[in-house]
This record gives sequence, C-alpha cells and structure tokens, in this order.
Amino acid sequence: MATDQSQNWVITGAAGTLGQALVQAVTSRGHECVAVDKNLSGLEALHDSVLAQGHLAPALYAIDLVGAKLDDYEKMAEAIERDFGHVHHLVHLAAGFKALRPLLHQPPQEWMEITHLGIHSALWLTQAIMPHMVKDPQASITFVNGRVALEQKAHWGAYGLSQAAREWMGETLARELGPKGPTVRVWHPPMFYSEITAQAWPATGRDEYESVSSVADQLIHLLLGEQI
Repeated sequence: MATDQSQNWVITGAAGTLGQALVQAVTSRGHECVAVDKNLSGLEALHDSVLAQGHLAPALYAIDLVGAKLDDYEKMAEAIERDFGHVHHLVHLAAGFKALRPLLHQPPQEWMEITHLGIHSALWLTQAIMPHMVKDPQASITFVNGRVALEQKAHWGAYGLSQAAREWMGETLARELGPKGPTVRVWHPPMFYSEITAQAWPATGRDEYESVSSVADQLIHLLLGEQI
C-alpha cells in the first residue's frame, strides 16, 4: 500500500522490458505509479503481476503516443493530477525501433513514427505534465537513452536520431529549469536484453546482458538515492 512517503511516478513504455521492471521496482517500494503504453494487454498483465505479488497495483493509461493529439496529452496530465495528485517523477522509456538498416533504406512512414515517438511525444508529454509536477528539486524528469546508437551511429536510422535529440532535449531542459527543479537527467542504462537488442542482435542471448531488474534498481538508486 502507499505510505506517507510515497511518491507519484509516470512511466511511459511501461509494457516494455525495462518499463515492466521499473514499475515492479517502484510499486514494490510503496509508490504510486501510472503505467503508460499503447499495449493494453501488456499493461493489464503487468497490473495483475504486481497485484499478485502483494504490491500497490499501478494505474494504467493506454494511449498510442504516436497517434495522440496535443489535447490528448493535456487530458492525460489532468487525469493523473485529478486521480493521484502532483507528479514526482516522469520517466521517458517509450521508444520505437524496427531493425538496423541504412538511412537510405528506411521507409518514410517508419522514420516518421519512430522520430515522433522518441522526440515529439516526449516533449509534448513533458510540457503537459510539467504544470502538475511537485515544486521540489527532488522531483525529476528522466530521458532513458540507448548509448550504443550514439556511439555506433551507422544503421540506427530514426532511432539513433531520436536518441541524439533526446540527449539534447534533456540537457537543454536541465539548463532552462536550473537548480529549482525538477531535476532533468539523460540516463544511459547498461545493456539489457529487450525487444530492441533482440531485433538488433538476434544471435545474442539473454544471459549475455545485465538483468533488467538490476537495471531498474540502478535507476531507482539514481532518482531516490537508495542503496542497491
């Protein structure tokens, strides 16, 4: 159950590999969490899994961030504050990736959808949530980025562009908000097995990566200062 010290989290891409692990980690610590993803069945399975473990079940918000209009983001932010109060932590995990391919071979529709999800939706959701965030430097906005796409630029296409843009966006927002907060971070997690790694390197196995639960705990440690 929620405690007096519980905080409200909004996590996009919550039905994904790291998203699920992060929601599990957040709710196991007694925090409220709004899990955002277009995959409703994935969200429902996550909800049932958390509940079965005896933890505070996350609230589910199913939305296709690619197809959402600007007022959809505003409605979501207003609904979150109405039902849960101010937001303490906003974590941008949602990302799109299809396959490693040269820029000249990436279909235009694929390019548009991946960049829209990685860049535009992250900005618009941040703009919508910002007025509803706790006025405290300990509040946070976190862009979770894949370092490999920034270091090995070839063949990452729209996903690579999105990661570079989020890097710039996070650093710029941090400078603009300054010390009064919320604290803005761009975080590069260690490599973990996910849909993206499976598509990019199908010959690798789960055992070759760090466990996703460990990665989620590292992010919790970063944001809350907990020991891991």
